[in-house]
Amino acid sequence: MTSLLDQANNQANREAFLDRLAKKSGRSRHQLADHPFKPLNDLPEQMLADLTPTELLDAAKQNSESVNAELVVKSSAELADYLTELAHQDQAKCLLLPGLDASEWADYQLDGWAQNPGVEHVATWYPTLDRDQNEQNADQADIAIGLADYLIAATGSVTVVNRPEMGRGFNFLPTHYVALVPQSGLVRSTRQAMVNYEHRFAEGLKTSAITIISGPSNSGDIEMELVVGVHGPVQCTYVVIEDR
Repeated sequence: MTSLLDQANNQANREAFLDRLAKKSGRSRHQLADHPFKPLNDLPEQMLADLTPTELLDAAKQNSESVNAELVVKSSAELADYLTELAHQDQAKCLLLPGLDASEWADYQLDGWAQNPGVEHVATWYPTLDRDQNEQNADQADIAIGLADYLIAATGSVTVVNRPEMGRGFNFLPTHYVALVPQSGLVRSTRQAMVNYEHRFAEGLKTSAITIISGPSNSGDIEMELVVGVHGPVQCTYVVIEDR
């Protein structure tokens, strides 16, 4: 049986709705085919295009610091020890990990570390867990270690594809959010990141949302006093992993 939502969203109903709006407004329908989008300039393609990879990483670091995020570069061999030390610096008693299989952790040489990260309590965001339980685990986490796809040099942001093993609350509820991003994921602009996602969608990527994270939660009141952590993590660290 077709649901009411399906009926409301079918092509015939959409066309009838738009025709009705056009009639009420007293003008003809705007057809995209007749009025294609024409960019005013090629700024998104030219942004930071003259930088070398090293200069681009420097720009990413500078812009990350401007949004109160720390950016560090580590090799896969250094990663496990660094994450353990980071948790100890935070005096973390609760660590949150995504529900990845061993092969994904092995890509970063973290399969052994994920089994024994050296933190008193380790919670995992599992698709099989009740949503409330996953979010409760995230809310209680002192530190969360997640995977990011791209680091945007121009804005100091990382992008994350939401997936069953790492839902939306994973990024926003822990006190300290740590994003692991491969060095090959360093891009110049948001536009470049979205074009990359377009290609991945064409290859079969599925997600409910792409999240762009620009450092910890920053809020300013009417007196322009910055308050960190009101709506999300108090700390945010981007770990760029040198490509092998």
